[in-house]
Amino acid sequence: MFCLVYKSQSNPLFGYDQIKEMLEKAREFNKENAITGCLLYYERTFLQYLEGNQIDVLKLFDRINADDRHSDVRILCHSHIDERKFKSWDMAYEDLMGENDHLQFLKLLVSSYTAEPIGAIEPNPSSMHFWNAAKRLLEGKESHRIK
Repeated sequence: MFCLVYKSQSNPLFGYDQIKEMLEKAREFNKENAITGCLLYYERTFLQYLEGNQIDVLKLFDRINADDRHSDVRILCHSHIDERKFKSWDMAYEDLMGENDHLQFLKLLVSSYTAEPIGAIEPNPSSMHFWNAAKRLLEGKESHRIK
């Protein structure tokens, strides 16, 4: 099993309707290709954790990297893992723009990272601790089921 974390900037014209459409297609593709993960969106920045077969995840990342809805696509980390973190979700998703007391900690971590990656509050998106925290916080919400 393999995981990859990347960040990118969304196209300025990429709004909620386009994100919803992208999520629907991504979830379908991921289900067909046994890829799971989590997508976070904050101030036009996407942070995504992908997991699955290494070749399939890398092929998907190549598609994402070539997608003009993103720019400044950068891999934060990748590694082999023993088991999936998001095994029951084709693609969990959270838009961290609204006020949400339940996700304030995650929002603080993401905003810290997007503002100053080098001096970000720990854990940051390149850390498995970050994605474990994200999973625990999202499990208490219905956000991963947005359709």
